[in-house]
Amino acid sequence: MNVIISKENPWSQKLFNKIKLKYPSFVWVKECNLQILDSLSPEWVFFFHWSEIAPKEIYQKYKCVVIHTGRLPKDRGGSPLQNQIIKGITHTRVNAIEMGKKVDSGAIYHSIPITLQGNITDIWVSIADTAYELINYCVIYNPKPTPQNGTPQVYKRIQNNKVEFDPLKNISYIYDQIRMVDDINYPNAYLDINGYRLEFSRAKLENNKIITDVKIKKQKT
Repeated sequence: MNVIISKENPWSQKLFNKIKLKYPSFVWVKECNLQILDSLSPEWVFFFHWSEIAPKEIYQKYKCVVIHTGRLPKDRGGSPLQNQIIKGITHTRVNAIEMGKKVDSGAIYHSIPITLQGNITDIWVSIADTAYELINYCVIYNPKPTPQNGTPQVYKRIQNNKVEFDPLKNISYIYDQIRMVDDINYPNAYLDINGYRLEFSRAKLENNKIITDVKIKKQKT
C-alpha cells in the first residue's frame, strides 16, 4: 500500500491515473491527516503539488517523499516554478526528496531533468509525467537518499500576479510573467489602469511581440 497526498487538480489526476494503472493499490488522499494514514499503513507517502507543512508526527512515522521542482539545494521555498521562470531559467529538475523539518531540504531519492518552456499547464503536465517516473523508481528500487550538497537558496512565495515592466529586460520578461500563471487554476497575470483591470491569458511570443487574450473589467470601488 502506497499513498499520494495532493490537492484536487488536473495534474494530480493525471499522475494518479497513470500510477493507478501500474499499481492498483495506490490511494489518493486529499488531506494530510495522520488518522487517515494510520488506517492505510502505507509504505511510501508521496506529496505532489502540496504547499502546506505536514505535521512532524506524519513524516517521523512514515516514509514521506516530496516531489519538488528545482535545482536543489537552490530553488527551495515558495512558488518555485514561477520564481525560476521569472529568473529566466529554462531547464530544471524534478526531485523526489525526503520530507523533514526544514522545507525542501531533505536528502534526494532521485532526480530527473525537465524543461520550463511553454505555459504553466505545459510545465505541470511534464512534471506529472516526471513525477510518475520518480515514484515508480522509489517503489521499485527503494533507493537510499543522498544529502543535498551546496549553498541553499530559499524563494519567497509570490503574492500577486501583477505584471511588472523593466526597461533593461527584453519582452520575454513580460511573456514569462504571463505564461507562468497561464492556466485556469491560477489567477491571471494582470495590469490595473485607470480603474480597470486587464487580465492576460493564452499568451504567445512571436517575432518579438506578445499575442495574448485580454479580459477587461471595471474594478470595484
